[in-house]
This record gives sequence, structure tokens and C-alpha cells, in this order.
Amino acid sequence: MNLSALLRFTLLAAIWGASFLFMRILAPEVGGIWTAQSRLTIGALTLLAFVLARKVPLQIYQWRHYLIAGILNCAIPFAMYGVAGKIIPAGYSAVLNSSVPLWATLFGAMMLGEKITPLRMLALLLGVVGVIFVARPSADVSMTHVFLMGVGACLVATACYGMTVIYLKKYTSGLNPQALATLSQAFGALILLPIGLIQGIPTHISTPALWSGLALGVLCSGWAFFLYYRLLDELGAIMASSVTFFIPLFGILWGAVFLHERLEWNVFAGCVLIIGGAVLLYRSNLKKATP
Repeated sequence: MNLSALLRFTLLAAIWGASFLFMRILAPEVGGIWTAQSRLTIGALTLLAFVLARKVPLQIYQWRHYLIAGILNCAIPFAMYGVAGKIIPAGYSAVLNSSVPLWATLFGAMMLGEKITPLRMLALLLGVVGVIFVARPSADVSMTHVFLMGVGACLVATACYGMTVIYLKKYTSGLNPQALATLSQAFGALILLPIGLIQGIPTHISTPALWSGLALGVLCSGWAFFLYYRLLDELGAIMASSVTFFIPLFGILWGAVFLHERLEWNVFAGCVLIIGGAVLLYRSNLKKATP
């Protein structure tokens, strides 16, 4: 990885790590659904401008795949992280997000018949223990059913991401990834819109929350994908996907710097265990992909 790619790689991890900070600021004011709705709408419009400028074919006839990806990869997980943003510190959500490869491994075994080797079993065990560590609240957070609901919302989101990985691998190998990212967010926004309208449109939003909503859409769901596509071209899918390991570190950092979150040893221990399990899975996939 040359210096230019390394800088883009770090910037991408920093932007996606900041998404948990922005959700933590926005969600308490507008709720989980409108946090997800605004992010998806702004993100879809940003990406649409990008793909139209580059004349990327949208392959509208594949709308069923876009719809399913919009549900699994956008509407449900973004709404769940919006719910979590009202309840638990941003650092917790960022750490739990790194469990996505563990879910993908489980669903791969269930849906694709992929073998769970001893190395993968160890990775899953590390991930489960890591989640248990994170699910123990710090001194600033009380162990209540509400806290556990926030942790559960994050796990539902990561399970959806893991399911999406398997679905895309099985059914959508021929789709343009830029078109998929754009239209799945558009479908996700359309799916959540009726629910948001039933709940009622927020009538008051503070300036920090407004800027957080714009940043979520433009940066975290829009521009971040531009960086990711370029890294995919330069480094390949497996190497580019390793950015997932660094997102929790930035999520914890931004939460500490801007929201003064204090996370105790259990969150950092859980972070090490979950990322350690993800790294083992990454190495396993890397060996599998190497001829």
C-alpha cells in the first residue's frame, strides 16, 4: 500500500468511524427512523450525482436485488443504529459494528455450505466473548433493559450486514457496485419514508444535529463510497475490506473527543477480541483467495 492509498484508507476508516458520533448527536432529537431516513436520502442523492457524472449504468432491471439490499443493508441496519444512537455511547456501537464478519461466516455456513474450520470457530468464539464484554456497561451507563436494547439493536444491524454479504455473493456478482450502493440506499429511503411519516416529521432540530445529519448523508453514505471504490480498484476487495478493523478505533476516538465518552476496560477488551476474531476470518479468506 503506497502512501496515497494509505491516506485514503485511513480517511475512510475515520469517516465511517465518525458515523457513530453523528448518529449519537442526531438520533436523540429526531429518532432512529428519521436518522436513517435522512442519511439514506442524502446519501442516495450524493451517489446518484456521482454515478450520473461518471455515466455508470444503473441496471434498473435488477430492481429486485436493489430492493432486497435496500432492506437488509440500508433500511433495517441504519434504523437499528439510529435506535442505538439514542441509548448507548457511540463507542459501543462502533465496537459492535466490527462483528459483521462473524455474522457473515455464520450465514455463509448456513446458506452456502461454507466449512467452519477450527480457525474460523476460534474467530467466532473470540467474537462472542468480545460482545459479552461490550455488553457489560461502564460506570457511566446503567445495566438496564434499555441499554441491552441498544446493544441488541447493534447486533441486529450487524446481522443484517452479514446476511447482505452472503446474499450479494450468491445472487449479484454481475451488478455494478456503484449502482448497487446508489439504488439500495434509494430503496432503503423509500421503505422507511411511510414509517417516518406515520411517526411524524420532526419539527425542531438543533444546529449540531442538522450538521450531523448532513455529514451522515454526504460524508458517511456518499463520499466515503467514492474512497472505497478507489481502494477496491487499487487494493482489491479483501484488502479494502480490512478497513473494518479500524472503524471501531476511530468511533471510540471521536466519541471521547467530541462527546467526552468514558469507556472502561471491558469495552476495549471486547474491541480487541472482536477485531481479533475478524482478523482471523480475514486471514482465512485471504488464504482461500490466494492461488
